[in-house]
Amino acid sequence: MVTETSPLLGSASASASPSMSKFFKHGGSAEATPTDVKGPEATQHVDEGSLSHVRQAKRQIGVTSAVFLIFNRMIGTGIFATPSAIFSLSGSVGLSLFIWVAGMLIAAAGMAVYLEFGTAIPRNGGEKNYLEYVYRKPRFLATGMYTGYVILLGWAGSNSVVFGEYILHAANVEVNRWNQRGIGLACITTAFLIHGLALKWGLRLQNLLGVIKLAIILLIVVSGWAALGGALKIDKPHNFDNAFKGTTGSAYGVVTALYNVIWSYIGYSNANYALSETKNPVRTLKIAAPLALTTVAILYMFVNIAYFAAVPADEIISSKRLVAASLFRNVFGPKAERALSVFVALSAFGNVLSVIFSQGRLVQELGREGILPFSRFWASNKPFNAPLAGLFEHWLVSVIIMLAPPPGDAYNFILKRHLLSTRHRQCLRRRRPDPPLPAQSSLAVEPTDQSDPPSRRLLPAQQHLPDGCAFRAAV
Repeated sequence: MVTETSPLLGSASASASPSMSKFFKHGGSAEATPTDVKGPEATQHVDEGSLSHVRQAKRQIGVTSAVFLIFNRMIGTGIFATPSAIFSLSGSVGLSLFIWVAGMLIAAAGMAVYLEFGTAIPRNGGEKNYLEYVYRKPRFLATGMYTGYVILLGWAGSNSVVFGEYILHAANVEVNRWNQRGIGLACITTAFLIHGLALKWGLRLQNLLGVIKLAIILLIVVSGWAALGGALKIDKPHNFDNAFKGTTGSAYGVVTALYNVIWSYIGYSNANYALSETKNPVRTLKIAAPLALTTVAILYMFVNIAYFAAVPADEIISSKRLVAASLFRNVFGPKAERALSVFVALSAFGNVLSVIFSQGRLVQELGREGILPFSRFWASNKPFNAPLAGLFEHWLVSVIIMLAPPPGDAYNFILKRHLLSTRHRQCLRRRRPDPPLPAQSSLAVEPTDQSDPPSRRLLPAQQHLPDGCAFRAAV
């Protein structure tokens, strides 16, 4: 046996429980990396010649970087693109805002589930580890299905295309299929090279873009306050005078609108994919995930209020995904609309950085487990202490998905994964009730439904996201 230290867990008090450690060590699932949790630096026993050999990795992700990992994944282009569709489906300002609140509660329930799993199994891999722990039989089934999900889908591709679209719009250049995708290719290639060759600078750039996103959204919020005070270049829209006028009686409309809100919140689990590279991962995750989600939820509500304060109802519906541009035009004038396109493009780029960062580590984890062919190659951190091979795999698949298919249904392919991660979350409790988990979600939080996307005409901002899951939360 070869003993090697591996930065998989934080302090002894924050480590996973002995029963879970035993599962990963003694083959409760043969797919899992055999680990023995014993303190600040878990001691890992790996058979000689094993393909799941795990290298020493330096922890570089603190609370701030973890917050921005989540923040960048959650805030792509959704908050700029979906409010129009949600308002159109709900029929009124009041119901639209209530749906955003409901979506926030659902996102909080989902975050609680991932927080529980992440603090119980604080290691790279995310859902792969959770599915293997819950679904042990048939052996390798959960691992095989999840491997297909990770390897075959290029989540970073769609927001790269959105980046190209908004850059061309800002430059006042006509958008066509190839110039849009050409700029998108440059976007995703830049993200790949930054994270593959200069990990620290990639994290710093992510943090910087997270700050820029925050500044953009705060500017929209302040613009809404100015509009409420009468600082508009158009007549005041009076959308709040009768907030529930026009409320839809269609259950389909409400459910579809709620689904779109849930899409806008997906990303709260992004820090779970890099817990092996996180300083004191249990403590960091317990702080970063709730902080990021709470911040985003508050900002989303203020942004929606800003839209309704500055843009007439009929213009919100007709503007579709450019409602933020309408707000800037109505408050600051036509030139501000083009400036906003640059801001939204930067937001999309931040999302691409965040997505490829996490997906590259999922591929690396599959290599460490010996699941992929040439596993040593995929598991390696050489030569820049970053998962260059895993990042390359996701870059390649994203580029193929981005360039090969024509616009339309091919872009709307979405694979489900959240339901399997959450439906039997209670197995975690039944198999290991003691000691208590570092973070526990309420047993009242249960998955209730998961259906296909209610509309095949998904926005580009939504296409990179995995399918969501609805929860029932007791109040």
